Amino acid sequence: MRFTYNDIELNLNAGVLIKNGQTISIRAKTLLVLKYLIANQDKVVNKQEILASVWHDVIVQEQVLVQSIKEIRDLLGSHVIKTYPRQGYQWTAELEEIAETKKTQLTQKPLLIASSLIIFIVLALVSLYSLISKENSTVLNNFSVTFLPVENDMPDDIHDWVPLQGMDYLSKNLSQNSQLTVLNHTQPLTQLDNFNHIAQKLNSNLVVQTKLLGYPQDFQLHYSLHLLHSVERGIIFSKTVGEGFDQLVQTIAQRFDQFTPKQTQPYISDFSNEAFARGIEHYLQRQYPQAINFFSSALQSNNNLLAARRYLAASQINQGNAEKGIALMKENIEQAQGKQDQREEIRSSLMIGVLLINRYEETSHTNQNNNQTLSEAEHYIQVSKNLAEKYQDALFTAYAYEELAKIKRLQKDYGQAKKLLNQALSFYQGFRSDYGKTRALIELALIAHAQHDNQQADTLFSQATEIANKNGVTTNKVAILLAQAQVLQSQNNDVAAQQYTQQALTLAKEAGNNLLIARVEAWLADNPRYEIN
Repeated sequence: MRFTYNDIELNLNAGVLIKNGQTISIRAKTLLVLKYLIANQDKVVNKQEILASVWHDVIVQEQVLVQSIKEIRDLLGSHVIKTYPRQGYQWTAELEEIAETKKTQLTQKPLLIASSLIIFIVLALVSLYSLISKENSTVLNNFSVTFLPVENDMPDDIHDWVPLQGMDYLSKNLSQNSQLTVLNHTQPLTQLDNFNHIAQKLNSNLVVQTKLLGYPQDFQLHYSLHLLHSVERGIIFSKTVGEGFDQLVQTIAQRFDQFTPKQTQPYISDFSNEAFARGIEHYLQRQYPQAINFFSSALQSNNNLLAARRYLAASQINQGNAEKGIALMKENIEQAQGKQDQREEIRSSLMIGVLLINRYEETSHTNQNNNQTLSEAEHYIQVSKNLAEKYQDALFTAYAYEELAKIKRLQKDYGQAKKLLNQALSFYQGFRSDYGKTRALIELALIAHAQHDNQQADTLFSQATEIANKNGVTTNKVAILLAQAQVLQSQNNDVAAQQYTQQALTLAKEAGNNLLIARVEAWLADNPRYEIN
């Protein structure tokens, strides 16, 4: 999109404006704010609407938007945007769109002749190059990269922007931060296309396939680098989507910049990361023996790959080898302390605590002397909470408060449990996505039920359901239904409980989430073993 305004040419595609003969770049986020205002110029848009569109899941203050508005006014004039106090902003400037034919209308005859001559020379060179290429396949070319749309596997509806905007972000970022040639394709490409066919069609040396998983503040970016004779895989962990994309761009730039294509591409790969990525694929399909083999191979190659040890522990636990899994998690904590990887230490401590809580629930009906298990669980979760608070990790602080509250609920200390859950909810207030509140609301509903306040329990379940539906989070919808079924079952209303669990199973199957399906099926089979994820 290109416009003119007061002798200023505004090119939204290139992210620049031409003013007094000078080309000025527009900062990336400011450009997105500008595009949003122009696209919605027929109405007043509030600040939260713009923040949600431009900054997505990143936690920011309103000041970042105020700064972008100031930059736009500095570039184009103070009257292009009108501020409506306590309402928002509206674009007010009249823009004249530049038609694509405008360039040809302004072209002079001598330029046409020169252009024709240039085209003739280029065609001649292309023909000559084609002849030479047939005789010598080792002719040097610029190494070119094509990004496919990012596959969005987030369990919600608020990351629908990821496929195309993510692809655009990766393409522009790599182009700006390396010497690689990034191909911007206009033809629709799908993840199901043959990668060699895509590479040949676009004359691309590398096709990059990506998938986004996880939860807000705890993302996984899975990537596959498709070369002519090999595929390299890896996983990036990050707190924000943008951070994950930036790490991938850095990985590709370091791996392929200054690259000279040869007749046969060498297979250069970090084997540990490759094995880890393959292990995750099996883990998500609940193929734990195969996952264990790959995670073990990854650790043999790189014993410092902490995430691989954590997933190996989870695989062993889900196979029924809880003691081996706990031993691996304790080893991971020691490794994380040595590497000063605070989040891995926080996560590993929390996982041990959660596992011990589940063990307590599984055996509480048969083992009357089970308080030691719950005390040990509380110890590990308290360690996780202290570390999360020390390093200002809001997400895992909230998680720890929720699990501590669950322990207090199991101990029937309902007053303390409520205080802990309200503290957890206060942390979620600062997140762009509010569906993290669902777990705390479910716990509060179970407490209300335990105190025989069924009306309050129903209200809390309704609040949790409203948040889950608003964000389209299947995982949370299933958790709510299973909690409601648990309440009904305790009231000897088995028929209604079965109806809720069948609804949960239908949702899990529609989402195609194997771990979620297994969780519901275990509930239906009255199987106490809980698979950790």
